[in-house]
Amino acid sequence: MKWKICVALILVAAIAIIGFGSQQAEGETDPFIDQVLYSRNTLEEITIVQSGRDNATYYRYLIIDDYSESPENWSQPGFNDSDWAIGAAPFGDRPYNGEDPNTDWDTSGSSPYNDDIILIRHKFQMSGIVTAAQIDVAFANYCTPYLNGNLIYSERGGNAHGMEYWNDDGTESIAPEFFSSGENVLAVYGRDYVYGSGNQNRQWLDLQITAQIFEATNESIVLGDTVLVAISGGNEGDSSVDDFRINVTANNTLLETFFYETVPAYGYGTSWLQWTPEEKGLNQLIVDVSCNCDDSNTLNNSKILELNAMIYSLEATVENELVVINGTMTANIPIEVKNSGDMADNVSLSPSDSMFTNWNIDFTPNNFVLGPNETQNVVISIVIPETYDDGFYNLSFDVESKYDYVITRNLVERGSTGNVDWKWINSTDEEELYDDTNWTTLNFNDTSWNDGSTPFGDEDLGGIDYKTYWEGDNYAYFRHIVDIPDIGLYEGGFMSINVATNNYGDHYVNGVYVFGDIDGGDGHGAEYWNEEFQAYINYLNQGENVIASMVYNPQNAQWFDQEIVVIFPQSNLWNYNTETYNVPIYLDTTAPVSRVTEQGFYRNSSTFEIEWKSLSDYDDLEGYYIYYQVKNGSSLGDWTSLGYFSNNSFDFTGQNGITYRFKSIAKDSLGNLEVKGTYDTEVRIDLEKPKSTLWLVEGDLQFTNLDGVTIKWKPDNSSDILGYLIEYKEENDDLWMDFGSFTSTGEYWFSPETDGKYEIRSRTVDFAGNQEQKIQSDVIITFDRVSPTMSLSPITELTGSGELPLFIENTSEDLSQINLEMSRLIEGTEDVLVWNSIDESTLEEWSDGSLVLLNLVDGYTYYFRVNPVDLAGNDNPNDPLHLTLIWNSNSSNSIALPSMPLKPVMIGKIRNIEVTVDENMDGTYEVSLEEYTGNELSAMKANQYWVDYTNGLIIFGDGTDGYLPNVNSSVSISYHSYDLSTTIDLTPPSAVESPSYAIEERNNVTLTWKKPEDATSFIIENRKNFSSQWMEIDNIEAGTTEYRISNLSAGLHYYRIISVDRMGYRNINMEGEMIEIFIEAEVVADKVDETRNDLPIELYAIAGILVTVAATSAFYLIGRPNVIHEGDTDSTVLVQAEAVDNDDKAEIENDFGIKTGSEFSRRVEFICIKGCQRDFFALSDAKEEEIMCPHCGMIGDSPL
Repeated sequence: MKWKICVALILVAAIAIIGFGSQQAEGETDPFIDQVLYSRNTLEEITIVQSGRDNATYYRYLIIDDYSESPENWSQPGFNDSDWAIGAAPFGDRPYNGEDPNTDWDTSGSSPYNDDIILIRHKFQMSGIVTAAQIDVAFANYCTPYLNGNLIYSERGGNAHGMEYWNDDGTESIAPEFFSSGENVLAVYGRDYVYGSGNQNRQWLDLQITAQIFEATNESIVLGDTVLVAISGGNEGDSSVDDFRINVTANNTLLETFFYETVPAYGYGTSWLQWTPEEKGLNQLIVDVSCNCDDSNTLNNSKILELNAMIYSLEATVENELVVINGTMTANIPIEVKNSGDMADNVSLSPSDSMFTNWNIDFTPNNFVLGPNETQNVVISIVIPETYDDGFYNLSFDVESKYDYVITRNLVERGSTGNVDWKWINSTDEEELYDDTNWTTLNFNDTSWNDGSTPFGDEDLGGIDYKTYWEGDNYAYFRHIVDIPDIGLYEGGFMSINVATNNYGDHYVNGVYVFGDIDGGDGHGAEYWNEEFQAYINYLNQGENVIASMVYNPQNAQWFDQEIVVIFPQSNLWNYNTETYNVPIYLDTTAPVSRVTEQGFYRNSSTFEIEWKSLSDYDDLEGYYIYYQVKNGSSLGDWTSLGYFSNNSFDFTGQNGITYRFKSIAKDSLGNLEVKGTYDTEVRIDLEKPKSTLWLVEGDLQFTNLDGVTIKWKPDNSSDILGYLIEYKEENDDLWMDFGSFTSTGEYWFSPETDGKYEIRSRTVDFAGNQEQKIQSDVIITFDRVSPTMSLSPITELTGSGELPLFIENTSEDLSQINLEMSRLIEGTEDVLVWNSIDESTLEEWSDGSLVLLNLVDGYTYYFRVNPVDLAGNDNPNDPLHLTLIWNSNSSNSIALPSMPLKPVMIGKIRNIEVTVDENMDGTYEVSLEEYTGNELSAMKANQYWVDYTNGLIIFGDGTDGYLPNVNSSVSISYHSYDLSTTIDLTPPSAVESPSYAIEERNNVTLTWKKPEDATSFIIENRKNFSSQWMEIDNIEAGTTEYRISNLSAGLHYYRIISVDRMGYRNINMEGEMIEIFIEAEVVADKVDETRNDLPIELYAIAGILVTVAATSAFYLIGRPNVIHEGDTDSTVLVQAEAVDNDDKAEIENDFGIKTGSEFSRRVEFICIKGCQRDFFALSDAKEEEIMCPHCGMIGDSPL
């Protein structure tokens, strides 16, 4: 009600603000609507500038001696006060009425007194529309306040004016138009009146500003909210407007018309309206202005305010199936919550008011935010106290919105502020008219009653006049009909019946007594309100309702007024109620009783049947949970579930040596579980398989070349072994063999006849008949009593490098070591070999199957032998090598040895190879043979054999000339051997010496020369002149030292002979470097052209020069050794030193020389004499003073 009164005052103030005068002026009129705004907040009073007492509000201040010293425009907003001091109010010189000043202001001196004037300024921010404001000042003597330069009041106070909070004369309303949006400046001038010595008066200044502010917003509201609408407008014309009307329409319904008789030129003001939008979603408030005038501009006559009204709505999905809770007294129930509204909401869940207060109910999560159409899964956890008996219960809970707003509406308005029609009748005395309550029912006929309006009375009540006169001390009866089109709108609400009566009254709704005091009250005078009684909505009905009251006043004044206010959930407007959800619960803590039956303690099988049965007569038995517990000695394990069963038996499988305890937990159809603190029966299984271990006395051998090993066995943590079974098998066999059975620990010598990989194990049997099962063997050992074989890939007899790669061709098995030995002799010599082990010949070095030997010396023959060592430690040395074979050949009389035999001289003995024969295969090699050293095999004796050391063969005779083993006899051979040999040859052959030639008939020429000792062939080359390359014309064997050339043409011919050795190395340094052959031209006189007898003299001169150069060039031939391998390109050949005279020797001392014959070519070819002795063409102009060899970088003078 206070808020409504405030709005009414605002409307009155708005009319005054618009200031509609009656003065008319000639000109144009222009009524307009400026803006239409709304606010969700009520116009409550707020403090916008707090007092220094309450908040120590800071000010800029200036203390001066006289107001004439005050700065110009000091009270205006734009004044610069930055050089003023800063201090907090209150300003004063001492404590005053129990308040302490925050900033000192102390008047002193004598007349004229000092510091008796204070100026203060405070800036504050404002937003919204101020509808009403007030300033309160606590001051001593005089005070003058300003707001934004506008004077509020002037020089209020007095010479002896004292301070109080607040001084009446310091309080004043502030015109709303004084305020600005944004920054505002409060300025105050305080003056102290000083008398006497100046110390008798007090100084004080403090103040506050309060206001009612309209805060405009554009936010959506909840449907049913009431907003305050500010309609700003007026007259922009220069002539006043008559009959100024503002019509406000919503949903085609006129809500309000504001009428102003006259609006002056340029008049402006604000009208206020309460509006409750009725549509979900977009609502439009249409504001139009009209007048009794000539409006030339209608474009500004209308505004539309758009406002969205949203709804909130929550839904919970709960499966209404019965939740059965057993003896645990707990349950977790899942639900889903959905925001079905169109605005974000904070959701909270709570037990309904009807729930037991001692049930522990939790919602997880709770108090969460959901956007529109979002869902959240929630778990309801409940714990029921054990004091509750078995039976059916209900879990009820509410899903609540954070909004959960209510609306207050008048069902029956009070007569003091409105016009409310009632039917009424009164008695003529103090006797009641009716002795029953039929008159309170809807069907009662009250047409004979009087019509009236509340309030009823005979005199005013506190300034409120009655509207219907009620005279005399009697009973009065009142009836009022209320039509409720939709009673569901009030669901979940309540009503407050408020009455003002003098003296007693009883009050009814639809014939039902609600409250009253006629029969038991003490009586009372009327006031608003004597009684505010809250009642349930269920007193009301859909459609017409009758509100009835009987009031009795035996004396004094009469009075009756009444209102009924209904408060109901705002969400009823869109048919949404905070729903209470229910989950049915059945609590059953009585469990059935059962037992696992006793069938004896011991079992000799790991799998046995256990049985159980019910001991109770309940017909709701559903099944059994069967559990077992392991008892191992004094240790008890946890109970383990075997599962849930609806039958009465189960085949249980356990472990030997373990005692098992069993129990059954019966379950009924409602989920009740039997509670059992002990076991029903126990069973011990004796099925433990005995264990044993077996090992080798010789150690942990994986490979061995021993004849046999010693096996031992013993129990492995088993005490009841009856016997041992010792078994063995080869790796790939499926069948185990045994050495026999043993009754105790022991040992056994195992020596297999054949090599192979053997598995050995022990298995035991205990007194219970359990047999040990071993998946893996105790021992796995490989017997390997055969020497390994290894062969290297053949190498060439001659090697032209100091590096020699050796390659493994094959091995008979995996090796643990490869021992490589090397010995050498000068090529062509035979002597005792000294063998040296090659340290680099480790198994790792042979990892890729090869080994490279380095730094082998030229001219030596190298011998190599390899001794492989297998994983069992067997080796196969060549010093000596032992070989045994069965002779079964009838076609061949030779044995190819696996490695090459050494000649006896190389081992320092007379003979190397020893051969014995077991002719009858009795194990005794009774025949001992001797080596034949001659060359005629037909001269061998009957006990002799011959050795082919070159090809590694032992050659027998035919039995007469030499020994021939019997078929199927065993031949044993022992000899020292090597595996590979090669000779290192890095030296080229000697050059061809003494070359010569002879010219024969028809210009045939025969070349001859002396054969170098190490030459194996010769290459014949020729070239046409010095600038051309040598060309190979033939390659001949070294058996001949002459070469015939046929039918040479006239002129010079050049030949050379290159020696080639066994390695293919070439030596081009033939003695004399080349053979120069000149074939004279054959002159035929009768073919001379006589017309050309006289040649030009220039030709004779040129011919002379050429002859001279040809003769001279022979002296530039310089010989030097030069070796090339087969396939190399031509190298420079120099003239032999003996062919050069002393002058030419001086030329040799030069850095460079000229290659013979090239001086006639277009490009001169040089020879690097002091450097690398290679020939080259100059990189630049050969006539330069210096040249450089491109091969070695030698720089020197050009020979040109």
